[in-house]
Amino acid sequence: YGSIVNMTTQLEQLYKKVLARYPDCPELPPLPKCSSNWKESDFEVFVASMGSIIPPGSGPENQSEQCEDPGKEEHALFECAPRRGYGAPDEKPSASPSNLCIKNKGTADACLVTSSSIYMVDRAFEGLKVESVLTKFDQCRAAALQGMSGMSTSSLVEQCGVGILLSDIYYAVHTADLPAVTAAVHVESEIDLPKMPMLPSRQRLVDASGNAVCTAIFGQLMVDMATTQLSQNSDAYNRVKRPCDNEFGRGIPNSATLAVRQELAAKWAQQHPKRGKVFTPSKYLPGKYVVAPSDCDTYNTVYHPKVTSVCEHASLSTGETFCCAATTAFFCRFISTLPPGTRLDAHIFVDETADEGTRALFVFEK
Repeated sequence: YGSIVNMTTQLEQLYKKVLARYPDCPELPPLPKCSSNWKESDFEVFVASMGSIIPPGSGPENQSEQCEDPGKEEHALFECAPRRGYGAPDEKPSASPSNLCIKNKGTADACLVTSSSIYMVDRAFEGLKVESVLTKFDQCRAAALQGMSGMSTSSLVEQCGVGILLSDIYYAVHTADLPAVTAAVHVESEIDLPKMPMLPSRQRLVDASGNAVCTAIFGQLMVDMATTQLSQNSDAYNRVKRPCDNEFGRGIPNSATLAVRQELAAKWAQQHPKRGKVFTPSKYLPGKYVVAPSDCDTYNTVYHPKVTSVCEHASLSTGETFCCAATTAFFCRFISTLPPGTRLDAHIFVDETADEGTRALFVFEK
């Protein structure tokens, strides 16, 4: 009995020690039964997530794979609130100055702003080149992720065995008044990590007057590179989540942050806006395409900005030229990897209208 009481007291002291680092933390839910096996880092994950994450426990049977980082002391990798340091009471916490430009910080619309320009490769004779714009978005998204978390896509793979793959893309142009070649623009990148393994993002190309030219929404998932299954590596996920939340001003667990997270959840749950009339195809076209090595990325599958070009080549293989018109909206869902040399049969369903242009559904079959 004495040892049980002693153990309970030690756990309470450990819990209070962690709570002391989060003075602004609201009231938390009761500790779960598995907390009897927790270490200090487990208590910190629970507190920093405001009770939304329940660590499985630290017994030998419950230990999960972690990203190795031997140079750091043991602490939770998920951290929503500013921690008080371990130093002397009067010691001020060291600040890490950030050169990142964050717009609407502390709101559900918080985004990182990256300066860019419109180049020849971005413009077609009419409209924008979707492949080039999506590549620009990808570059800015990768820079944003690395700038905020210090983790690049390659370091996630090397250190944690985790990659970031896309599940779907939504793209839409908002204006016919497009910026000219060499015009200054900027890319606004919203990134959220609502729950493992999801990492959705929304990006906008904005002209010098502050008008949104086009928007893209990306469904992103963390994937275990060894098994190609959805990742369950919470340490890798939280290495990205913690600094991103802090940079966007939604790291401190309080009522305002909870309201922002609820707004974010509702925002990401929204359906893509409807455009035009109901899709009613009147023509079927059988096409073909062979995935080229230049279409693929380091994951040995089609690089997502190339998808629009794949569709263009498939439609041209049928003798039709509707793809030569400017693309104003595009949606793609990835259900399989497409390595170089993959031969695809394209089933193309076309809806042509006099006033709203041509819409097409592409279904690619191996």
